[in-house]
Amino acid sequence: MGSGFEDGYVFARICGSLSKAWLGDRAVALSRHNRVGEAWRLLFGGQPPALPETALLAEAERETKARALASFRALAGELAERPFFAALLRKPEFAYVKKIAVAVVERAPALPLPDDPGASPSFSPSGYPDLDKMFRRSRYEWILEQGLGDLAELKNRLDRQYYAELWESLHSLPAARRGSIPALLRLEAELENLVWSLRLRRYYAMNAAEIEPRLIALRGVDVRRAALDALGRRPDLRSEWNGWRWERLLPDKRTPITNEWYLDVRDFESAARRYLFRKLFGALHVEPFAYTPLYAFFRIKEHETAAIHGILEGLHLEAPAAEIAAFAMDATGGPA
Repeated sequence: MGSGFEDGYVFARICGSLSKAWLGDRAVALSRHNRVGEAWRLLFGGQPPALPETALLAEAERETKARALASFRALAGELAERPFFAALLRKPEFAYVKKIAVAVVERAPALPLPDDPGASPSFSPSGYPDLDKMFRRSRYEWILEQGLGDLAELKNRLDRQYYAELWESLHSLPAARRGSIPALLRLEAELENLVWSLRLRRYYAMNAAEIEPRLIALRGVDVRRAALDALGRRPDLRSEWNGWRWERLLPDKRTPITNEWYLDVRDFESAARRYLFRKLFGALHVEPFAYTPLYAFFRIKEHETAAIHGILEGLHLEAPAAEIAAFAMDATGGPA
């Protein structure tokens, strides 16, 4: 994105690509198929590989992610090699490190397949399963000291590292071209912290002191306050949430017998994802001549691939068609 003409051309291509994305009504159409193989034909064209459906589901997820990343690189061009966008594109590499760690613990004989076959990793996967050979003198060298005894902690630290590195790389973007990228990144980190903290309290009975070190931290800005504030409020008393910063995202969920309100973490997470999704779409169209459209496109494609995987899982599990269609609309453009 250099001249105004080039910016306008890239922006038009981004809009054209998103018009063909599996969002909204198109996602619902995908959900109407009966089997994963049928959805494969619609997604990718041609016959699906001759695989058992469970393996076909995994292959469809990899193919969806690979195509989304390839489309981003095609739009970004040489920008994909610059520090900020290189850090942005490292998201699947962090996910790959998680997969490798699990494979090492489970003594899997073969190295897992990467989600981003077009990338050159910043570590040495060929050293699998030797941690030292893979991670020595890389950004993941800390794994050698921490070890793989607590995979949940390792995955959490990788998530925090990704956001910290991405935030630090923002300075490499020209100030005039950053647009609302810093604000969108802060928003994403804050909502991730909220969802993560509420899940840890709900499902693992952790308190605020245990949760705080596990939250994303960005230098110079506070993206933890809302999460810590939420942890101080009762999840079974609606009045305690009056005036809370993210009160608008609270679902009105009630117990079936007593009709008492309670904070449903999954519904809150869905509302947070939809809110961020709308913010990304809005910023994309408001700032066509900054780097914002490229950033928003990357995040929207992440959202799309996660939704596609959810739809395909529903087909694989033979969930009711109405439930899959409702999920598809809710996850890719339904009201929040």
